[in-house]
This record gives sequence, C-alpha cells and structure tokens, in this order.
Amino acid sequence: MKRSQVLIILFIFLVITLFHFNEFMSSRYNTIAYLVVNGVSIVTAFFILLGNKKVESKIAWAIFVLFAPIVGFLFYIILGIEYNRFKKFDPKAEVDQVIDKVLQEEIEDSKHFREKLGDRNSLIQYVQNVGKSPLYLNSKTEILNNGPAKFDCLKEELKKAEKFIHLEYFIIKEGFLLDEITEILKEKAREGVKIKLLYDDFGCVDLSNSYLKSLHAVGIETSCFNKIDFRLFRPSVNYRNHRKIVVIDNKVAFTGGINIGDEYIHTDSYYGFWRDTHIAIYGTAVRELNSIFIRDWYHTTNELLLDPMYTEYHPVKNKHGAIQVLSDGPDNEVELIKDSFFKMITLAKKRIWIATPYLIPNSELIVALQVAAKSGVDVKILVPGKHDKGKKLIYRATQAYFSELLESGVHIYTYSNLFMHSKILIVDDDIASIGTVNFDYRSFGLHFEDTVLLYETPSIHTLIQNFKEDLLVSKPIIFEEWKKRKPFQKMEESLVRVFSPLL
Repeated sequence: MKRSQVLIILFIFLVITLFHFNEFMSSRYNTIAYLVVNGVSIVTAFFILLGNKKVESKIAWAIFVLFAPIVGFLFYIILGIEYNRFKKFDPKAEVDQVIDKVLQEEIEDSKHFREKLGDRNSLIQYVQNVGKSPLYLNSKTEILNNGPAKFDCLKEELKKAEKFIHLEYFIIKEGFLLDEITEILKEKAREGVKIKLLYDDFGCVDLSNSYLKSLHAVGIETSCFNKIDFRLFRPSVNYRNHRKIVVIDNKVAFTGGINIGDEYIHTDSYYGFWRDTHIAIYGTAVRELNSIFIRDWYHTTNELLLDPMYTEYHPVKNKHGAIQVLSDGPDNEVELIKDSFFKMITLAKKRIWIATPYLIPNSELIVALQVAAKSGVDVKILVPGKHDKGKKLIYRATQAYFSELLESGVHIYTYSNLFMHSKILIVDDDIASIGTVNFDYRSFGLHFEDTVLLYETPSIHTLIQNFKEDLLVSKPIIFEEWKKRKPFQKMEESLVRVFSPLL
C-alpha cells in the first residue's frame, strides 16, 4: 500500500474517533475530559501568542487551537511547532567555507557593472550581504515558456552531459515524460556520467520504490529530502523542498516553476493547457545553483561534494546584464526572498508585474503594493483562472486579497479560465525574478526555494512580452463588479483569510 493511502486511512480514522469521542468515554469523565481539552487549548494558544512566529501566523494558529481544540492541537503539534526548525537545517561551517571560497572570485569583477545601476545597486548589496549571493556577469539566460519548451531543451542538454548531472525536484510523477527523461539518464549513467537525484518526500509521495531501484541498478544515486517524521517536535511535514533545479557539468542549469509530470506537457484532463515558465542559465551563474544542490545533498546524505568538477565554473562571453541566484528556507532566520521582493517593489518607478499561482501576501507586501499603485506605478497581478487540483480553499484565500488590492489601484487578472503556475516578478524594464517562489506565506517562510534575479538582461524583455501576451487571454477583475459577488462567497473569503497564514 502506498504511503499516501496509509496517510488518508489514518486521517479518516482520526476524524471518526473525534466525532465519536463521547462514546469512548464514560459519562462521568466527560466533564473532566472537556475541562482538560479546553485547558490544554488555552495554554497552547497562550504559548503561541508568546512565541516568535509572525503576528498573522500567531493569530491564525491561536484561533484554530481555541475553536477546534483537539484537531487544532494535533495540527499544531505536527505542523506548527518550530523548536528545531533551525537546528535541523543549520548550515555546517565546513560546507559554507568550501562553497563560499569558490564563489568570492566573481564579486570583484562586478563592481563596474554595479556602479552604473544607481539605486538598483542597493538590492544587489542587500542580497549579497544577507544571502551571500554574488553578482555574476559572464552568464546568459533563456526563458522557456511552458513544459514542452523546458523539457525539449532539458533533454537536449542532458544528452550532452560529460561529467555529472544533478537533479533536485519537489514533484516527480511517473508517466510518459519521466520515462523519456529516465532513459536518457540511464544511458548517460552507463557512459560514466555521475548522476544524483534529490527528491522531496512529500511532493514525491507516490514515487515507487521500483522506479528508484531501477535508477540504482545503473549507478544513479538518489536521496529523499527531509523524510516525513510524525514524532513530536519534529515538524518535518511542514518544511518541504520546493526547488526545481537541474545542473549539468556546471555549464547549464535549469530552474523555475516546472516539476516533472505529464500535466506539465498538457496531457492532464483536468488542467488541459498548463501555463508555466522556466529559465535556462549558462555560464558562471550555473555554479551558484549547483552550490544550492551541494548544500541540500550534504544535509540529506552527509556527503560533501568536493571534487573540482562540482565547483569549477565555465564563463560565457556576454556583455548584457548580470544575474544573482537566491536560495531561502527555514534554515534562514531572515526571509531573504520575501524581503528581496519587498525591496524590488519599493524600487519600482514604472511597473510591478507579478505572475503567481497563489496570492497570499503578508501585510508588509500588501502595503508595499498599495503604496506603489497609489504612487502611479503600474501594478498588475496575474493569477490562475482555474484553481489547482484539490486546492479550491487556497484559491479562495487568493481571492480574499482582491478587494483591498483592487481598491488601491492594483490591477488583477485571471488567466483564461485555465491554470497558471508561473512565478515571476518584473520591476520596470531592468529587474526581474523568476524561480520556484509562490507569492504566499508558505513559500516565503516554510519551503526551501530558489529564484534568479535578472539585471538588464535580454530575458527581462522576453518576460515583459510574455506577460503582455498572457494578459491578452486573461480577464481583468473589475472592482465595481467584484463587490457584487455573492454574500456567501464574501463570508467564505473572510473566514479563509483568517487562516491563510496556515495554508
């Protein structure tokens, strides 16, 4: 039986037990049980409010625990406790020293480029100081629209591999697409290419042992990131590796919104056409994405990849723009990517264009977008026209933020009655972000993510043009019409909004 089926059965059993709680208790103990349960809930809520969570999360968890005492307490134990979130993922000094040593070389070369960027340099400086992410010049990028373009390019580059292939994915689903990629990987493994696959335990819950064994049989190494553990004070369910990274010989790398699954090549009957965006990177910046993989592989396997082939870089001649690669996760005390997005928004003079499948921003980002819109900046947000499979509640949470943004002059569009999974932030004509990060609490605070910041590269103009084309097949949300939606939907949005930090 698959683990996903076991988890569903356990959840159903828990719900049945809770609804029939009184039948399992003698009547004379009901009052005592009631007092104990509610007492525990009150004490738990008190400690939540005194804790170090963000204010929005504190309020949501406290309400959940108080109004659903048993269920709320169990969910908080599994998903909410953060006693060892930093201890579990603390970067080892040895890893940092090795990786940082080979990355310092590029910083000096970027000074001239940074000097001409004006106030944009403050963003570069922030990312470099807080995230230790250098600025790379000798690199180029290519925007890959939708699954077929990404996987055509990926398969061609995989076939060229000579030394190593590193793959790191949140979701890997067995099917036609995975079969094609696997055949290439197995062939390269037989040729002597070293291949490592890192997958997330939650996202790949249905990945079969037989598939993994078939990889091991040809020498492909695999490892499961942050294996789910339901022991108390081990909140491993919450901290997922949401990255999608492929690095080949440190010459080319891929990242963005696209996992491995047949739905990404438009074959799923529910989604139909799946809109998404990925990026291919060539040159010195590739090494930064590989450093993310090296750290994640080390935390998962305790194997430190010290071979020079994993740390060398391959510059390409390119005088157009520069790149920074950001990684973030619960191992950081600062929410680096969220703060970098905030900084980008405050730097905007002309436009702020956002594409995201989930729009659940915190109060800081909401205010930044509102102030920008009221200052005359063109703020446009593109969200799906159709909710993700099984995530209607999260779609309602996204809609719960429409009113206050629309009222401030932010323009919101829904994509063509279809699902849209791109994760893009464009500021003016010269800065953009593309990566794995959704515009929500979970991506900013709980998931391991990555994004690529582009400065004055041709790919920014490609993203702008693609965004314009997406708007042509999207429906604008008109504030006056939005206010006329059904009262029940308004009430549903208000309720979901309270708990949105938990989604």
